[in-house]
Amino acid sequence: MSRALYQAFRSARAKRRALFLPYICLGYPTYAASLQSAKAALKAGASGLELGVPFSDPIADGPTLQKATQISLNQGTKFADVFRMIGDIRKAGFKQPLLVMSYLNLVEQMGWFRFAEVLAIKGGDGAIIPDLPLEQFSKFRRILIQKNLALIPFISPTSSPDRVKKADVQGAPFLYYVSVTGVTGARKTLAPDLLVSLKNLRGKLKTPVVVGFGISTPAQAGLVGKASDGVIIASALIQIMSKTKVSKIGKAVESFCRKVVNALR
Repeated sequence: MSRALYQAFRSARAKRRALFLPYICLGYPTYAASLQSAKAALKAGASGLELGVPFSDPIADGPTLQKATQISLNQGTKFADVFRMIGDIRKAGFKQPLLVMSYLNLVEQMGWFRFAEVLAIKGGDGAIIPDLPLEQFSKFRRILIQKNLALIPFISPTSSPDRVKKADVQGAPFLYYVSVTGVTGARKTLAPDLLVSLKNLRGKLKTPVVVGFGISTPAQAGLVGKASDGVIIASALIQIMSKTKVSKIGKAVESFCRKVVNALR
């Protein structure tokens, strides 16, 4: 299924347009609401989704995502529910790539081979594992490739040139660029020198670059999109959902995502 990811980025580069890959927290505030949000984002024109699996010790998550994941866990959300959601999204007719964002502990408990098998069967396209060391990346990437799934490497402003090169040669459909040091969270302004750093970095890489962490508004997304291949928004989307009645979450998510998609165009 990861072929859809590669094709999406090739097409976007040809059109000089960045992709939007919003983050959906599985089970927040309920399973039904998170599924509604996922469908709404795709309906609004999102190029794909990052489906976040709640975890008890989310080391990369800021306060907003931590609160959302805890609410989800309190309602009994399980790892298996992410496969259920992928299946439900596919049954609804959406074809965009779907990536599972999970911490390493959960995947290893399930087993990498079983994880890859179920993910492929349900119609997923790959995985994002923020605490997977790059030194172990190629080992697990080979397991996912057997099922035509992608594994996404991380780089950041503090990554050494050698580390960036190692991530670039992994053959992933894109690199996840953490735009700030620290945890996730909506911020009023973009990180200083982000756009200049992205333009310089992108010119040296073969792999497309998608930027996450710290992007909060459609306007910010539009700026980042001019210097990258894609944008991920998480905390700002969760904040919108937290302020919206459950029955109206779908409309709120669709409205926000549509604004981001338009900004990237």
